[in-house]
Amino acid sequence: MHIAQKAACVSLLLSVMMGGTAVHAQVPPATTVPPAVLGQWVTRNHKGVFEITRCGDNLCGKLVGLNYSDGIPRDQTGRSECGLPMLRDFVRDPDQPDRWDGSILDPNTNHVYQARMWVNQSGQLKLRGYLGIPMFGQTQTWLPYNGHIGPDCKMST
Repeated sequence: MHIAQKAACVSLLLSVMMGGTAVHAQVPPATTVPPAVLGQWVTRNHKGVFEITRCGDNLCGKLVGLNYSDGIPRDQTGRSECGLPMLRDFVRDPDQPDRWDGSILDPNTNHVYQARMWVNQSGQLKLRGYLGIPMFGQTQTWLPYNGHIGPDCKMST
């Protein structure tokens, strides 16, 4: 079975498992199957939601939702953190195609760190920020976000 055929079978199976209708499903070629990291993810402390999208040939992510009670959180320069592009230039790792390598901005310090992200078997996004090599870093676990984001980037609770 060719790779494209395997990808089509997996995609069709996932469509059926997620409640889609297999009768009318059209499976895109294997090269256009979106990576599992695309979508909205809530941070480990449930204070923010990031949306990971395609940016040309790469992936990027920005803060789209915040959990706050008094005024929109702002960065060091006074700008709203809402919409801040913090995940930048992620490219598929050639040795591990399920992983993406790029950089992440810490808005509190304006430092940019190298980063790696992937989705584990439980459907959680793993994001590892590091200096130099991944061994010297920290991994956060983010969950898919299915809530609502209201006006002014406010997350529903």
